[in-house]
Amino acid sequence: MGTDAAAADAARGTVSRRSVLTASAAVASGALPLLLTACKGVQALGTPPPPAPDIVALRTAILAEETLLARYAAVVRLASTPAGSGVVTAIKTVQAEHVAHLAQLKSRLVEPAGSTPSSFPSASSSPSASGSPGATPGAPVSGTLPAALTALEEAEQAASDRLIGQLGVLPASLAQLFASVAASEAAHVPYLRAAARRGL
Repeated sequence: MGTDAAAADAARGTVSRRSVLTASAAVASGALPLLLTACKGVQALGTPPPPAPDIVALRTAILAEETLLARYAAVVRLASTPAGSGVVTAIKTVQAEHVAHLAQLKSRLVEPAGSTPSSFPSASSSPSASGSPGATPGAPVSGTLPAALTALEEAEQAASDRLIGQLGVLPASLAQLFASVAASEAAHVPYLRAAARRGL
């Protein structure tokens, strides 16, 4: 074995001994578990906690408003005929109130740190036109205009009942907003019914 090879072997032996000594010191000082934990990175933190109940309630309410708005847009298209011209103004009036509801609800939604906008579903992806998960809300409304208006009345009443059913578990300020929106949606029912009688 040449001199250079012997020197290389000696150097490798030195490095190896140093590595063993360093690792032994880390174990003795208790630093090794910390090093191993640090190597795991984000996985060591586990899964994030589920969102708070008020966040879930807000997301659900926002989704319901988006669904109702999609349903109203479909009914406006159906009513944009000579036969339905008498109720278009009434429908658009209620539609504008839902736009205001949606803006108020979204202004209260403060996502926790680390959440992403993609965690919040949009009305175009999951809810049905009736306000429940399932079909696409933007689908054309089938049937006659009177039937579509009756379905809107039912959707308004269901939305109001759903919001009222959540009041007992919400913070006071959010419960007040939900109650206000629920009262407005309940008032839409007789308004739409009267408009249908006048315009159809």
